[in-house]
Amino acid sequence: MNDIIQEIRDFIRENNNGDPQKFISFLSSLFGDSGSDTPNENFSILKSKAEEGDPEIQCCLGFCYENGIGVPEDKAEAVNWYLKAANQGYAKAQHNLGVSYAKGVGVPEDMTKAANWFRKAADQGNAPAQANLGICYALGAGIPEDKAEAVNWYRKAAEQGLTKAQFNLAFCYANGEGVPEDKAEAVNWYRKAAEQGYAPAQVNLGLCYVLGAGVPEDKAEAVNWYRKAAEQGYAKAQYSLGVSYDNGAGVPENKAEAAKWYRKAAEQGDAEAQCNLAFCYLNGEGVPKDKAEAANWFRKAAEQGDADAQNNLGNCYYDGIGVPEDKAEAANWYRKAAEQGHKEAAEALKRLSE
Repeated sequence: MNDIIQEIRDFIRENNNGDPQKFISFLSSLFGDSGSDTPNENFSILKSKAEEGDPEIQCCLGFCYENGIGVPEDKAEAVNWYLKAANQGYAKAQHNLGVSYAKGVGVPEDMTKAANWFRKAADQGNAPAQANLGICYALGAGIPEDKAEAVNWYRKAAEQGLTKAQFNLAFCYANGEGVPEDKAEAVNWYRKAAEQGYAPAQVNLGLCYVLGAGVPEDKAEAVNWYRKAAEQGYAKAQYSLGVSYDNGAGVPENKAEAAKWYRKAAEQGDAEAQCNLAFCYLNGEGVPKDKAEAANWFRKAAEQGDADAQNNLGNCYYDGIGVPEDKAEAANWYRKAAEQGHKEAAEALKRLSE
């Protein structure tokens, strides 16, 4: 019994503030990959220890119920165990309980209670709770909006190495939210998160190099960071890498490579990538010309509300490009784009009504 419990404790110590997916994999190796009505012996040991009142193990048991590890998923039962541990002052459980209230998982959504539990954990130095409390202050969620206080909590978590907090702190410096604008300091924090492999930070660091914001302009270095994030499957990075190849910015121009990266992002639902992939098909750049496929990708982006795609889909219907000519349907898409302030669509709609 003690061997299993000690193994869990050791993992928690060694992976403090670590990736939840790593914890899921570890616990699944002990208790099974999916929920079962007949828990294995290791799970029974875990539950027995939790019932003795051990807060660390109670939190672990709650995590198992939340994620269906060793038992059928039961969000309400997860909250029950988190609450037992949280009431004993266990910071990780307090944070997890805050997340439950923030998302309305296992309990009704209640941002005031979420912020309260985040604060209890944050005051004990729990980095994820500090970052989430910062978000609460930034958004005025459950507590009065206070951008400077958001920065204060982001910084506490960022200094512990939490990538999400480093990214948020960088964003604050980049945009002058809660602190004076400081592009160089933004780059500093984006880099810290990027070097830990945090894809959103890698993309934003790449953008800093494109714009020369806080660092000397260096499009090749931008591509380097876009690629790191793109290879992790991050759609925004895949789109940005596609743009780089499309325009020959930081890499030699390569339309086929541009289309490849646009497609990867488009298939994940990125509207800008869908629109650009549509143009690839429309013009036969990097892919064989296919007007029907162009209209298909314009439609996917248009249905997400992308105004450029709506205008271009309108053009397809107006001229019968890849779809049957249909002035009424053209007007429908022009109108959607015009309502978002798209000038070209507004002018096309005006011409149609004359």
